[in-house]
Amino acid sequence: MSDGMTSVHTDVGRVALGPSSLLWRWAGDMRIAFEGGTAGLLQTMHPAIGQGLIDHSDFFDDPVDRVFRSLPGILGTVYDGPQAEQTGHRVRDYHHDIKGTLPDGSRYHALNPQTYWWAHATFQRMVDRIALYWDDHRLTADESERLYTEGCEWYRRYGMTMSVVPPDRAAFDREFDRYCREVLAPNPAADYLIKFIERPAIPDMSASPWFPSPPRLRPLADALLPTLPVRMALAPPMRLVIFGGLPPIVRRRFRIRWTRADELAYRAIRRAIRTAWPAVPAALKWYPAAADGWKRELGRLPRRF
Repeated sequence: MSDGMTSVHTDVGRVALGPSSLLWRWAGDMRIAFEGGTAGLLQTMHPAIGQGLIDHSDFFDDPVDRVFRSLPGILGTVYDGPQAEQTGHRVRDYHHDIKGTLPDGSRYHALNPQTYWWAHATFQRMVDRIALYWDDHRLTADESERLYTEGCEWYRRYGMTMSVVPPDRAAFDREFDRYCREVLAPNPAADYLIKFIERPAIPDMSASPWFPSPPRLRPLADALLPTLPVRMALAPPMRLVIFGGLPPIVRRRFRIRWTRADELAYRAIRRAIRTAWPAVPAALKWYPAAADGWKRELGRLPRRF
């Protein structure tokens, strides 16, 4: 399947990723919990990725565990220091045998450059949105461009062709919008996931061995998340943050109901997190792969920047 990508180039420069990079500041921030579900849904809306999930995973039995299982390698490609490129290649190679036939008879492969780029693009957007909407830092235009350039280095570490990578932030935004309008399409996996998100209770995510809970909070998660009242209480805000993070054109194309009240509630959640986050202890702020990177490079976990 060809996605018809335009505005691409092969000359993305190398940049250093480390404690001084913007990507390190936000990619492994635990607030990705508020955007990761949206990234996963956007991936599933891609026909090839959706079909791959059906053909090569237990998606219908456990549609959530895939995201948790993928994050260590994806974030390790950012934070693993000298081993980051090796981690990226391992993530890429995991997709080697994910291929098959789409309902229209065309072939798909997870390592099709356009398909693989789309999966990465949703994570790039996830990090962008943490910086823009969930953090009290005012991202400047120069910082936005720098964050995108660092994201290109993140992608380069997978060992995929760079020929499909948009050359700058504006080109990335245009290409992302084109995918939302022209490439994403309703498919059985996406339709199921949308209905799954609309359920009255979230699944017991603590049952996953990959559930990314900070060690200090794991006992609390293990005690509370299996209980139905807690899972029912978490369902409405989870629906808001997943559907709220979607581009409006995607909500319209996939017939996802979104009201003005939903938008106001979603913005209130973002505002509350932005306000409270500076008071959160450093030990609770970082995904494990990111925490390992910070400790290795600085000997400590940063609480504020």
